[in-house]
Amino acid sequence: MKRLNTFAVVDFETTGNRPKEGDRIIQIGAVLVQDGEIVDRFASLVNPEMAISPFIEKLTGITDEMVADAPLIEDVLPQLLKMLDGAVFVAHNVFFDLSFLQNALADAGYRPFTGPLLDTVELSRLLLPMQEGYRLSDLAVGLDIMHDRPHQADSDAEATAYILLHLLEKLTSLPLLTIQRLRQMSRPFHSDIESLLADAEQAKVRAGEYEPGEELEAVHQICLKRKMGTDRLADSPLSSEGDFLSFVDGLFGEDGALAAYMPGFELRPAQVTMMKQVYESFESGRHLLVEAGTGTGKSLAYLIPAVYWAKQQQEKVVISTHTIQLQEQMYNRDLPILTAIFGDDAPRITVLKGRNNYVCLRKFSHSLEETQDNYDVQLSKSQMLVWLTETETGDAEEISLPSGGQLYWKQVQSDANSCLNRQCPWFSRCYYHQARRCSQQAEVVVTNHSLLFTDMHAEHRILPAYGYAVIDEAHHFEEVASHHLGDMVSSYQVEGMLTRLQPDKGIGLLEEVEAAVKAWNKGSYEESKHTIETTYQLVREAKDTVREMYQMLYQWSYQRAREAEEVGHTVMRYKPDDLDSRFGRAAVSAVRNGVDMLLDVGRKLEMIQAAIHRDDVPSEMRGLLTDLSGVCRDCQSYAELLHSMVLQNDDAHVYWIELDVRSTRRGIYLHRVPIDVSGTLRDLFFDKKESVVLTSATLSVQSSFRYASDRLGLADLLADGGMDTAMLVSPFQYKEQTLVCIPSDIPSIKGSSEAQFIQALIDSLSQVAIATRGRMLVLFTSYSMLKAVYEPLKERLKEADISVLGHGVDGGSRTKLTKQFRTLDACVLLGTSSFWEGVDIPGEDLSCVAIVRLPFVPPNHPLVEARNQRLEAEKKNAFMQLSVPQAVIRFKQGFGRLIRTSTDRGVVLVYDRRIIEARYGRLFLQSLPETTVLTKPTTELLSDIADWLDKP
Repeated sequence: MKRLNTFAVVDFETTGNRPKEGDRIIQIGAVLVQDGEIVDRFASLVNPEMAISPFIEKLTGITDEMVADAPLIEDVLPQLLKMLDGAVFVAHNVFFDLSFLQNALADAGYRPFTGPLLDTVELSRLLLPMQEGYRLSDLAVGLDIMHDRPHQADSDAEATAYILLHLLEKLTSLPLLTIQRLRQMSRPFHSDIESLLADAEQAKVRAGEYEPGEELEAVHQICLKRKMGTDRLADSPLSSEGDFLSFVDGLFGEDGALAAYMPGFELRPAQVTMMKQVYESFESGRHLLVEAGTGTGKSLAYLIPAVYWAKQQQEKVVISTHTIQLQEQMYNRDLPILTAIFGDDAPRITVLKGRNNYVCLRKFSHSLEETQDNYDVQLSKSQMLVWLTETETGDAEEISLPSGGQLYWKQVQSDANSCLNRQCPWFSRCYYHQARRCSQQAEVVVTNHSLLFTDMHAEHRILPAYGYAVIDEAHHFEEVASHHLGDMVSSYQVEGMLTRLQPDKGIGLLEEVEAAVKAWNKGSYEESKHTIETTYQLVREAKDTVREMYQMLYQWSYQRAREAEEVGHTVMRYKPDDLDSRFGRAAVSAVRNGVDMLLDVGRKLEMIQAAIHRDDVPSEMRGLLTDLSGVCRDCQSYAELLHSMVLQNDDAHVYWIELDVRSTRRGIYLHRVPIDVSGTLRDLFFDKKESVVLTSATLSVQSSFRYASDRLGLADLLADGGMDTAMLVSPFQYKEQTLVCIPSDIPSIKGSSEAQFIQALIDSLSQVAIATRGRMLVLFTSYSMLKAVYEPLKERLKEADISVLGHGVDGGSRTKLTKQFRTLDACVLLGTSSFWEGVDIPGEDLSCVAIVRLPFVPPNHPLVEARNQRLEAEKKNAFMQLSVPQAVIRFKQGFGRLIRTSTDRGVVLVYDRRIIEARYGRLFLQSLPETTVLTKPTTELLSDIADWLDKP
């Protein structure tokens, strides 16, 4: 096979994306790479002999005038073909550029290109598995490659060439064993990566590079990064001994440690106050509720005293965030600062996540034996082989798997049911157990609310014992508690478990067990053969029964379900003893059949294990039997959950069905959640801890912590003065930075139809978007309203060259849509529930936040409805005690999206006239910092908005 050492890196700018329907090339960029160096370049505009659309002109900057005197494609092809002669055709999304090349060659009378192809998107996915994105601009930023003219063919080709050089270098740095493993996986790849891997393998063999290198080790034929110890800074400017107040004073000021380690550090008095209050709460053994306004710097304000306390008192402190992403953010941004500040005195700080976030090396190694997987799974396996040479944590958050790889991850993630513990051949390198050991040895453990409650559920067997905790984003604590102290079972879980036993295609766990027993011991095989064969039939029947059960549940609930907070989901509350409709009775019968069938499958699996179990079972088979045991427990667990959720009743819980209406698989989730968790939180958490600090930017309503303390089970402590509270205002100058506008021409909710409101909303948004030149985030409480606004607004703003992105419409996660929004010059981003918080777009990228409706949780949401009914039964005003405070806190979160730094400036629009017309509306405005508020028709607000944004 000819060695691949010459690469023609090509990029075309075109009039569209359909060459067979007449779209043409308007610019060519090509870079020739030979033996690891750029040796030639070629670039030319091309006359397409057709008009260039405004969209393409805006995207590329290429106009009709620029190409009018440019050569035709047939005149530039000879020079391009000269570069392509004997070279690999390389492009970013190679098949797009190839389709235009082949079409141009055919039109000019040339033969098609038949040489090897290389797609730098595919190769980047493989060799850079920890990269956040694989667009050309993402890779250029991530690899520090100059790319100053995106969508210009010469600049794109140059950037792609440098990306290719980086990838070729990365490939040669991989150990021989990993390259050989990758070759075994490379059959499904779309471009000629297999040839590239073959070249790399031969080069390693010729050079005699058989060993993996100092930083790597080969374990059971897989290369892993060696676990390195972390070095501490030798010269510590501070000591954690002595008085904390003196220590804090040493952090601040021009010569303080924070200024030394944080570029652009600003003294924030509220941050200093919070540090002292957190330390005092630990010292006095009292709980603390502290609201710290945006910009306070609350992460360091609780981390520094927590770390100091842990070191000084030799006590464990647990820091809990709302999400894994916030956990990551803290670890990457804040913890290095702490290590720098404390130096040799720094306590051990570690991150611990839920078990499913870590890869199980035994399962991964076993999965490599199956080579008949689809493209996404084979790519995922290949990415993970490269990732394992780089990761020290084995944490899924580090790796960017393709969409189909998410299901594969579930197959290889760590879980308690299939763990061999110390009997596992991979135990010494197990990432989960390594994280657990680190958390036992560390003084400070950073975790998330979900794991905190999972630990509580598991009788504190996961986290190390601790007496002190900081709960960040505490306004979510009750919500997370409700779901984790409740139960959920989905159709994906049950059907996925049965498919794992026996898939429709490929080899399942049952077949793996049968083959392993047959190869190992004839006697055991004969003893278990009949049971295994009858289990195959039983699993097939169980799959049909479970499918029918979920179909009945779907039919029963579909007509009665209402829109949920999550995009594309609907919910329906039910009571297990209310199922008296025709469909209800049929659903109950189907669930009984499903429960019985799952219990039967579980019993069969137990029989197989009993027939095979012997002390001399080899380790590989022991792993399979452990997996089988895990599935057996899952069968019993799902059967018990289905029985208790549909066939039993409990007044202390609320039950509902959630439907994934977008999916063709018709996903169904059954929920059972405690109506009130305040007592449980008090008994199982707060009363067991010495001191808990609860903090958030949004905890108070009307300058009171009453709502938060009620929900968290701390009302008595607050009333009796048994806990401390603090409200720290934001250092931002909201009166100078934020203008609040309430368009008075928008119809009121009560006095108009939804159609009238939507039409007026579109009119107003389009006018404001032109005035702000896009840069607008629109927050909806309803996905159906977002969809109704999306197309008309997009059409209205097309002429103004303002893009519109819609959550759930344009696809992609919140993170991807936010990134896309920031890269576009003029854009309006429409977001639903998840965009009300956690979206951070500082600077001029975001100048306007529009709040469409006050964010009341729909009163028909099952949990809200049940809590309202309970309050009403107690003769309390559920709306004022629950709905309004909840909405005020969410409103404050939405408002907080706008001002993220002391130099930000912008406008908040509120399209819900209840904020000025309803009696409770003043609570929303009073919850905001002091700002300028204008109430006028949209047309009159436009000049105010323009003037506000133009102020220096």
